Amino acid sequence: MRSFRFAVVALVLAGSAVLAAAPAHADRDDWHHGWHGRWHGDWHHHPGWRRPWGVVAGPPPPYYPPPPVYYPPPPVYYAPPPPPVVYAPGLSIGIGVR
Repeated sequence: MRSFRFAVVALVLAGSAVLAAAPAHADRDDWHHGWHGRWHGDWHHHPGWRRPWGVVAGPPPPYYPPPPVYYPPPPVYYAPPPPPVVYAPGLSIGIGVR
């Protein structure tokens, strides 16, 4: 029974040491809100938080800022010019019209 208690205490201490050694990524922008920024500005910054599953899942991906949003200009459509009007004497432009 004594060795069981010793094993439990040793496991708890080892787990605490592993969790304490995990990198503190909980206050990083890419964990809280992606690239949107911190919670309510810097006043709600949590420098002491640890992410326990950082040991299992590995470190978070590196921070890459979002690409700039580019809106192309709208297409410009030009109307073709009207066909030239040619007035020639004696040219028929319709049925019964001279």
